[in-house]
Amino acid sequence: MQTSEDTQLSRAFFLILLAYFSVHVVLRTALGGTFEYDEAEMFVLAQEYHLGYGPQTPLYNWIQAFTFDVFGPTTFAIALPKNILLFATYALTFDGFRRLLPVRTAIAVTLALLLLPNVSWEGQRAGSHSIAMLALIGATLNILARRIAAARRGDHFLSHAILLGVALGLGGITKYNYWLFPLPLLLTAGLFPDIRQALWRKDLWLTVLVAASLLALPMLWAVTHIEMTVSSADTLYHPPAFNALPAPLLGVATMFAETLAALALLLLTLLATRLPFGRQMFAAGRPATLSLWMLTSGITGLIAIAFPVIGFGVTDVQARWLIPLLIPLAFGLMIWVTPTLSPRILRNFFRFCAALALLIIVAIADTRLRGAGSDSLDIETLAQAIEQDLPENSKPPAVISFNFYFPGNLKFLRPSWTALPSHPGGTIPEDLTHVVVVGTTNPENIMAKLAMHGLIALDPELGPLHTVTLPYRFEDEETRDVPYVIIPLKNNK
Repeated sequence: MQTSEDTQLSRAFFLILLAYFSVHVVLRTALGGTFEYDEAEMFVLAQEYHLGYGPQTPLYNWIQAFTFDVFGPTTFAIALPKNILLFATYALTFDGFRRLLPVRTAIAVTLALLLLPNVSWEGQRAGSHSIAMLALIGATLNILARRIAAARRGDHFLSHAILLGVALGLGGITKYNYWLFPLPLLLTAGLFPDIRQALWRKDLWLTVLVAASLLALPMLWAVTHIEMTVSSADTLYHPPAFNALPAPLLGVATMFAETLAALALLLLTLLATRLPFGRQMFAAGRPATLSLWMLTSGITGLIAIAFPVIGFGVTDVQARWLIPLLIPLAFGLMIWVTPTLSPRILRNFFRFCAALALLIIVAIADTRLRGAGSDSLDIETLAQAIEQDLPENSKPPAVISFNFYFPGNLKFLRPSWTALPSHPGGTIPEDLTHVVVVGTTNPENIMAKLAMHGLIALDPELGPLHTVTLPYRFEDEETRDVPYVIIPLKNNK
């Protein structure tokens, strides 16, 4: 039973979260700048509503397309849904844990998200689909927590089964790796009797039915457009970081190294909170059932995916792909350690997290106000150069590149131009006469890009190669040379 003080503390934490993410919206809108790769992707793909958008599942594109419809394709429309979803991630996580833990412990566990750079930093800097996944991870956790809390009181609500199905269905169309969060949790619940009794109920069939109904059409699209769905599978086979290891172990070694690196800030912070205990710093006692469940789920998930990584010869596994497993590991560690801390140490932990949040705000601003990064490259200069080199009175061209960065940013600056994705797909105007291939000088790559979209060059011999020198917003000495080729089209069929 929560006290009035707990209620006030919960309300204060919600307001702090709201203020924090509101600041990010204002800051991102005010500073402007060039869009990072994932953000630029939205200007290419999220202008229309489809069941699929290539290798990514569609939920974030739908949210972004709706925001574009309401506010127009602007920087504000990019920043708003991102931060609403991040706020929802933290708020839903806290609301779930406060039903199972003391409020201060629930706050500390929620702040574990802040100690995962792939969530707190990359989510703000350049995230898109993974942010929708985070929000649905928060929603899934919230419903699981409500179900467990109800079981502890001897209650049971059919609505929880329906809502869990909604969360699973929507989560499944955020990113494919979302399933690394709920499946290990539901499976390992069988090891803990009180959690098993709360989650393994007969109404799970209703959960499965609701989830399947939401997943049916997007998954059908993915299966019937398999070439587009697997078009980024080559990222699993990037050059490995540990060349000295036997080939079957390359991907697994990378996976565990990425896991440790992603958890490093959290682990160091927890070690710092235990330093005052001296020789007893590692004697945190036996983890509570909730902590053990979270830790078991994360570890089980890592072991499970190690088998296909070895079996398929995967050589590269990035920490951002492991976020659904990193989160329960982080939560489990926080639930374990937090109850052992004195009120003074816990207050210092909260102060550290507040300082870290402010540092993130400052660092995000700093990256956009100085330096020669992709977020400050002057794409307007590229747009003007292309306009000058296009034939006089020609129709707006289509732009394609090896990723979404140039097409997306050019689409933002020149809305009448067509931005084509770097994978099969996209809508091509019937009256398209020219396509601009940006960022590559290899004739084979250029022709492959055209063929991928069914476009045929008017002349088999490519036209002249153009190069434009792009400045950076706040860097006078550094520039970047960007090549492009303007290709007249025979047809666009």
